[in-house]
Amino acid sequence: MLKKENRLKKNKHFKYIYKNGETKVLNKLCLTYIKTKFKTYKVGFSVSKKIGKSVVRNKVKRRLRQSFICLQNQVNKKYNYIFVAREGIENMSFLEIKENMKNLIKKCELLNENI
Repeated sequence: MLKKENRLKKNKHFKYIYKNGETKVLNKLCLTYIKTKFKTYKVGFSVSKKIGKSVVRNKVKRRLRQSFICLQNQVNKKYNYIFVAREGIENMSFLEIKENMKNLIKKCELLNENI
């Protein structure tokens, strides 16, 4: 489970990261990131209503969260992240989402592979 201090919750924090951060897209996943102002890194997940009904959106969010938890020891802790799901991600398996997320973080050069 993602620790409370690592969760991005406030709308103003999301807006700040969207406005000032850098964005990269890979397949069905989008990553917006910015250097952190907090002591610890923070992560947020966004799933649009275009993805499906609430059951499907929550399933996608759970898979995104778990994928990040598997990779959290390898990511750069000096950045805040927002992962945005795009249409079609609801048809992907957990392993595909995890691999997609890892490749996206690698594309942004925020993955510490030596760990």
